[in-house]
Amino acid sequence: MKLNLLALAALTLAGSHAAAATPGETCVQDLRAIAPFLLENDTGARQHLEQKGQAYFDLALATAATSAAGAADGNACDAILENYARTWRKGHLHVKPGSALDIAKPAPARPATPGQAAVSKAPALQILSDSTVLMTLPSFHGSYRAAVASLLDTHRAALSARPNWILDVRSNGGGSDSTYAPLLSWISSDEIVTMGAEWLSTPANIDGQEKVCALLAPGDQACAAFASQAVAQMRSVKPGQYVPQQSGGTISYTRVDTPEPRRPARVAVLVDRDCASSCEEFLLAARQSFHVKLIGRNSYGALDYSNMRLHLLPSGQRHLQYATSRSARLPQMQVDLGGIMPDIYLPPPKDEAGRAEEVLRVQRWLEGGSLRPSDI
Repeated sequence: MKLNLLALAALTLAGSHAAAATPGETCVQDLRAIAPFLLENDTGARQHLEQKGQAYFDLALATAATSAAGAADGNACDAILENYARTWRKGHLHVKPGSALDIAKPAPARPATPGQAAVSKAPALQILSDSTVLMTLPSFHGSYRAAVASLLDTHRAALSARPNWILDVRSNGGGSDSTYAPLLSWISSDEIVTMGAEWLSTPANIDGQEKVCALLAPGDQACAAFASQAVAQMRSVKPGQYVPQQSGGTISYTRVDTPEPRRPARVAVLVDRDCASSCEEFLLAARQSFHVKLIGRNSYGALDYSNMRLHLLPSGQRHLQYATSRSARLPQMQVDLGGIMPDIYLPPPKDEAGRAEEVLRVQRWLEGGSLRPSDI
C-alpha cells in the first residue's frame, strides 16, 4: 500500500508540472478576460466599441494575443495588457500587477532629473512677494486631504494678505475631489455649477464600491458615507442600468457655505498635460470663478469615465482597473477627447529651468508685468 501511495504521489506531482501554465498561457488567459468584463461593467466600453467599431477591437485583440502568447515573464505580460487596455481608452483604464492594497497606494514621486531625490507630492506654500503667493499641488490623492486643509488654515493670515495666487497643478495626476474642496471657499465666486455623474449598476461594480474604502481610505468616515450612498443608488435599479450618483439628479447649483472674507483678487492656475482626473475636475470648478485664469497647456483628458475600481484577472497576478461612473456632461461636453483648454496658452518648457521660469512669468504678469519669456 505504501508503494502505491508513493507512486500515486509521484504521478500527481508529474501531472502538476505538466499542467503548469507558461507565462504566455497565463497572459493570454488574462487578456481574453478583459473585453467581456469591460463590456459588462466599464462605463465607457460600449461607447468606445460603437465609436471605433468591432473590426478595430478584433484586430487589437488578435495583435495583443500574438504578443501575449510569447510573453517571457510577468513583466512582459503586464506591458502587453496595459497597451491593450489603451486601445480601449487612454486614461482611467489600466492593468496593474500586484495586490489590491499595493495598487491602491499613492504613486511615489519621481525625480525630475535622474539621480536627484524625488520631489514630494505633498502640498506646499511659498511666499513670492508682498502681493503674490505660490501654492504647489502635485497630487489630490485622498491621503493629502488633511494636508491641504491644514496648509490653508495654518497660513490663513499670509494668504489673506496677498491678492495674487498661483496654484500650480502641473503633473497633478488627480486623486479625490474632497482633497481640493477647501480651496474652493477661497477662489470661487460663491456658486459652483456641477454636472454630476451616473453609476453603472452591476454585481461587480457594487462589490467594488463595498471594498473601495478599505483599500483607499481605511477608517475614513467620509469615504464610507460616499461608498454607502453609491451602493444604495446602484441597488435601486436593475443590473445593467445607470443611476445618478445623487438622488437629487445630475446637476447641482452649490453655494459656498462659508466663503473666506478676504479672497484673492487674481488667481492663476498653472496647468499642463499631466493634470488628469480629479485635477481636471478641479479645473472645471475653478474656472467658473470671475477671478481665475487657467494658464499653460491642455490637461490630459481622463475625466469622462471615472471612479475606478479593481477586478482580479484569472491569473490572480494582476488587476484590471476600470471605470464605474460616467459624467452627465456626455455626450455634449467631452473632456477625454482633448483635455481642458487653458485660457492662456504657454508652449511646453524645454527643461526644468523653463518649467521653473513659468512660475516667475506668471508672477510678473499678476503683478502688472508681462508673460513674455526673459529671452525674448
